[in-house]
Amino acid sequence: MRSVRTTVAAGAAAAALILLAGCTSNPVAAGTRQSAAPTSVAPATPTTPPPTQDAADAAPVSIRCRVLAPDAVVQALEPELQVVRGWTPAPGSASARLEALHGTTCEWTTAAGDTLEVAVAKPGREDSVALKNDLVERSQSVPTYGGEAYFQVVDHVGQADVFRGRTWLFVRSNRFFEPGDATAIVSAALDALGLRSSATDAPAEGGAGAATPAPTETPAG
Repeated sequence: MRSVRTTVAAGAAAAALILLAGCTSNPVAAGTRQSAAPTSVAPATPTTPPPTQDAADAAPVSIRCRVLAPDAVVQALEPELQVVRGWTPAPGSASARLEALHGTTCEWTTAAGDTLEVAVAKPGREDSVALKNDLVERSQSVPTYGGEAYFQVVDHVGQADVFRGRTWLFVRSNRFFEPGDATAIVSAALDALGLRSSATDAPAEGGAGAATPAPTETPAG
């Protein structure tokens, strides 16, 4: 009888050890499984470059920077902004693309590092459609400026692409945190181009109401 009780007790002790080991073994692994809960994934952004435009199909747009964006409007955004004469956009930038389309590109800066870019071009019809289609994927459509327009913030710098027919207006500044911040600049530029009240610049094919402004001076000033 003693040997039977001893055997039963040993078996019970072994079972208890197994149960205890099952409850306490590998706590690190258990914690790891708990931390592996699904997390939200940010929407994917396009990895392909923007479409290339054919400069041969573009209509030149030449206008002085201070006409495109008057001093009073610029300084309302930031009083210290000053136009950069003879500015050349960085290769590969959006403004460089507009410049390559025989457009006007302008920059204002401050000593503190604030910046404003305003550029306008008139790509060919097929290129204009391709640009808009690309922006549907790359940016966010907004109703803020009327017509077809897009706004996004890239590296803490806001930028808006605004279209009136083929005319492509691009504005960019570290002072643009949301679409409404660019409204005054966009409105002034559209006024200067004769496009503020119209969603299309179809009459601009050489007839009355042409969107390409009359001034042909060097755009730097």
